[in-house]
Amino acid sequence: MVAVDSTGKVDQLRKMPESVAERRRKILVGELPPDFLRLAVPAPTAAGPVPVSVVDPATAAELEQQHQQYAAAVQQQLYGFVPPNTRGRLSVTIQEANLVKNYGLVRMDPYCRVRVGNAVFETNTVLSGGRQPAWNRTVHAYLPNNVESIYIQIFDERAFSADECIAWAHIMLPQTIFNGESVDDYFHLSGQQGEGKEGMVHLVLAFAPVENPAANIQNVDPASVPPPPQPVEITDEDTKEIVAMFPEIDKEVIRCVLEERRGDKDATVSALLEMTQSK
Repeated sequence: MVAVDSTGKVDQLRKMPESVAERRRKILVGELPPDFLRLAVPAPTAAGPVPVSVVDPATAAELEQQHQQYAAAVQQQLYGFVPPNTRGRLSVTIQEANLVKNYGLVRMDPYCRVRVGNAVFETNTVLSGGRQPAWNRTVHAYLPNNVESIYIQIFDERAFSADECIAWAHIMLPQTIFNGESVDDYFHLSGQQGEGKEGMVHLVLAFAPVENPAANIQNVDPASVPPPPQPVEITDEDTKEIVAMFPEIDKEVIRCVLEERRGDKDATVSALLEMTQSK
C-alpha cells in the first residue's frame, strides 16, 4: 500500500515522462515478410534458344539499295549548293605514304594536308606512324575552273613545337579522271632528301561533273514575259462621286485609295467605309 502525503508526490511521479527503454518495451513487433528491405529481383526465366532471323538475299539486296539511295539523297542535300566557276567535284582518297626517313626524335606522328584550289583538308594523325602511315581518308572538294593540280603536304605533329613539314608533292591531275575513270597510283614526294626522293604517297583520284544551277537557267524571250501592270490614271470625274459620298474624307486620300484599288470604285467605297467605322 502506497502512502500518499499532502504534497502529492505520487501524482508527480505518475506525470513524469517515460524513458526510451520503457517505450521500446511497449512496441509490438510482428512477423516481417521475407522480402522486407530487400531489392526486388526478377524471377529467373528458362533460357531458351535465341531466335535467328533468316533474311532473303533478294530482300537484303533491296535494303542495301534503299540505303544507298538514302545516302545519295542526303549527300545531294549536303552538296546541293554548287559555287560558281566550278568544273566538278573531285574526290581524293589518301591511302598511305612510304617515307624514306623518320624525322622524329623518338617517334613520328604524320598527318596529311590536301589543297584543292582554295580549299584545304587534313587527315587524322597516325600516332607512331613512322615512315609508313596509313590514313585511308577520302576528301571531296569542288574543283574550280582552270585548276589542273592539287598540293599534298605531310607533317609530323609535334607536342611542344610547331608541326614540321617533312614531305610535299605538287600533283598534276590525270586527264583520265575527267573521262569518268578513277586513278589509283603512287606519287613521288619531295623533301630534305631532294626532289622526288622523300618517298611516295598512295592516292585514289576520281572526278564527277556537277550541274551548275546558274547554267541551267534558260534564256527567256522578253516578249513572252508579261509587262508589269501600268499605274491607273485617276481623274477628277472618277473621284467626284466618291467625294460626294464621303465629304468628311480628304480628296487626296480618296484619290490614293482609288489608285490603290486600281480604279475599282466598289472596292474603294468598301475601304473608305472601313476607315470611317474604325475612327
